[in-house]
Amino acid sequence: MKTNFFFLILTLVTVNSFGQITFEKGYFIDNQNQRVECLIKNMDWKYNPDQFDYKLTAISNVEKGSINTVKEFGVTGSSQYVRADVKMDVSPADANNLSQTREPEWSQEQLFLKVLVGGKASLYFYENTAFGRFFYSVSDTAINQLIYKEYRTEYNQVAMNCKFREQLWNNVRYANSSMSSLENIRFNRSELERYFKKYNSDGGNTALTYGSQKKRDSFQLRLTPGLNYSWVIVTNAAAPDEFVDFGHKISYRIGVEAQFILPFNRNKWGILFDPGYQYINASGHNTYEPVEIRYQSIEFPIGLRHTFFMNKNLIFFIDALFIANFCFDFNSAISNLGIRTGGSFAMGGGAAFKKISAEIRYSTDRNLLNDYVYWNTDYRRISLILGYKLF
Repeated sequence: MKTNFFFLILTLVTVNSFGQITFEKGYFIDNQNQRVECLIKNMDWKYNPDQFDYKLTAISNVEKGSINTVKEFGVTGSSQYVRADVKMDVSPADANNLSQTREPEWSQEQLFLKVLVGGKASLYFYENTAFGRFFYSVSDTAINQLIYKEYRTEYNQVAMNCKFREQLWNNVRYANSSMSSLENIRFNRSELERYFKKYNSDGGNTALTYGSQKKRDSFQLRLTPGLNYSWVIVTNAAAPDEFVDFGHKISYRIGVEAQFILPFNRNKWGILFDPGYQYINASGHNTYEPVEIRYQSIEFPIGLRHTFFMNKNLIFFIDALFIANFCFDFNSAISNLGIRTGGSFAMGGGAAFKKISAEIRYSTDRNLLNDYVYWNTDYRRISLILGYKLF
């Protein structure tokens, strides 16, 4: 089973590496302040990059820009990053590992900061696997971090250092504002973006926004009927005469597919949850007697989907799923042996046009007699899964 799992992951990564290398119109500014128009591979970075791939023309070789050689780069209409030498608070953000000091724990860093709002007052963002930090600048002043820190008191209570409100009051105060209005502002992207946009517009300046949070389909639900082409072989390690091959069977399946689309890499990745009803009824014969299998269950596969967008209406996708040993079965049995399933994996691929989809999925071998020491089954299936997008 481990081999199957690594094969699935390798397939997903390999296909992804060859598919959908998208270079979009952009630019970068080098250390000599030269602006270079180019095509940049738009990764829709979740974590701030320290390098990027670009081509000078559509037929040029791929080159690499890095934080050492580039002061600024951007993808037209999508994102902009600027290099900055900043002090950044590296205090732990994990609730189970908060520090016991109120003050930030500063570290001098050179980073590509993502520009969220540009103008007289600019708002920037940096995120890595451990935490996210907001930065700001006004006019031509240096870029500084907006300070917000959760920490633990001597009584092990969680407290908050909200100095960012004081920073906004002192440095980014728009006309007719009051300290009480700042006391209600929360430390999140949408409220900070709104505040900086208002500051710029109240001062008669144009507020430029990059990569603002857009409304998107974060959840999709499909009805998924289909057909299973299944085969089951039963063996007994202590009694070879108990071998039964039930042959190949076609049966129906029905499911409901839920996809939670992850908010990075241009919505290409999603978490897939695909509960479905399936069954197989078949007869066979070992050396001594006839044997029947009656297996009906609702399974709960969960895994990842990677999507390749061809155009507005057409997409292709590949899936890698784990099918847990937990399922609802309906008095399933192989003759007088009660069925208790083991886990398995599945991989598939398909296409969707508007609301209609189709997928071919292969499910690896699964033991249906997991509670028995000597008994084992090799149960596999290939499924044709049709889909209709409900929303």
